[in-house]
Amino acid sequence: SMSFKKNGVAWILFNFVVLAIAGALLRYMHCFSLPVSINYQFLLHSHSHFAFAGWMFLAIILLLFYHFKNEYQLSQITYNRIFVATLLVSLGMLVSFFLTGYKTISIILSTSFIFIGYWAVFVAFKSNTVKPSKSSPVSVLLKSALFFMVISSLGPFGLGYLKSIPFKSLALQQNAIYFYLHFQLNGFMQLALLGLLFKSYFKSMSSFNKSDVFWTKLLVVSTLPMYAIFTLWHKPATWVYILAFAGALVHFIAWCMLLYKLRKDLKPLSFLARASLLAVSLQFFFQLLVTIPAIGNWVFGSRNLIVGYMHLITLGSLSPIILDLLTRAGFIKRSLRLNYAFIIFTALYLVLLFGSGFLTLFKIHVPNLAFYLLATNLLLALVALAYFINYAVSNNVLFQNKNTL
Repeated sequence: SMSFKKNGVAWILFNFVVLAIAGALLRYMHCFSLPVSINYQFLLHSHSHFAFAGWMFLAIILLLFYHFKNEYQLSQITYNRIFVATLLVSLGMLVSFFLTGYKTISIILSTSFIFIGYWAVFVAFKSNTVKPSKSSPVSVLLKSALFFMVISSLGPFGLGYLKSIPFKSLALQQNAIYFYLHFQLNGFMQLALLGLLFKSYFKSMSSFNKSDVFWTKLLVVSTLPMYAIFTLWHKPATWVYILAFAGALVHFIAWCMLLYKLRKDLKPLSFLARASLLAVSLQFFFQLLVTIPAIGNWVFGSRNLIVGYMHLITLGSLSPIILDLLTRAGFIKRSLRLNYAFIIFTALYLVLLFGSGFLTLFKIHVPNLAFYLLATNLLLALVALAYFINYAVSNNVLFQNKNTL
């Protein structure tokens, strides 16, 4: 049933374009006033929820199915249902958050998204997707990723509870949101995509040894204490700083060791794969720096640095892996020009965000920064559109199979 997958990929790339446009619109609102009134906060929620559900989660589901359908008899029908449910809920959230913010419909949809996640985890474990005979870096990463997805949902449920009790601690509410973000991004999405990346690039799936698995497990386990980093913004007790530092240090060392040990087992990496691994390495290094109070306190006060960090993960490490794996699976035609453009504009965007945040230390303000960020964002939206058009043209997606998703 290639037509379904063809349209599945078309939807994922279409969502990528919508996401980039929403991002550009947010940037536009920093520079110019709009003829119609749009609530910035609503659009921001819409953009971030859609990024998680409509772009990253949807792509991970498709890639998991692609890589494991033959090994574990994953049912095409079940998979289709999960895909379509995710697609509908993510498009629903895109609209509901944009129009109403955190109101009833948005809450129902975002809760449904959590339950779709549970469903996907259940299906993956039931069909043995993540129980290969021998423990390998890939199986460790994928199993843990699914575990972290389930764990992450404690954040929103905790938030719901915190909002319902008379004593309203805003710090606790914020930490519940960060709990979700950390275990979704650094737990579920990053580990799942790294697992899929290794799966795709391993020369042979039997070539690893015990120490590869050990470092992978250490990388995974250190994700738990690393949540402490996300609570440092309100200057907690000293032991929390120590826990955050220890978690980030172990995480960074495990990652470096893993890359070092796997270097011979991997096929030559594509440009996108290299770029994403560099972004992951930078991210893990920055996380370590932030646990130093003098640096952390400055970082948490800078909106650009926080936005930069989020996009270092989403645009720098996760999106290139998605695009690379879709290419390697033969869904997208390889286009070096587009890949280079995507990485260059992403790098430019991150340099503007991190650079401007860094310069504020010296009381230097970049003139016209908002405009440069908007321009870069528009370029990224054009690249996303080019990926979609490139795909649609080479697969005739827009002109047939209108009845199937």
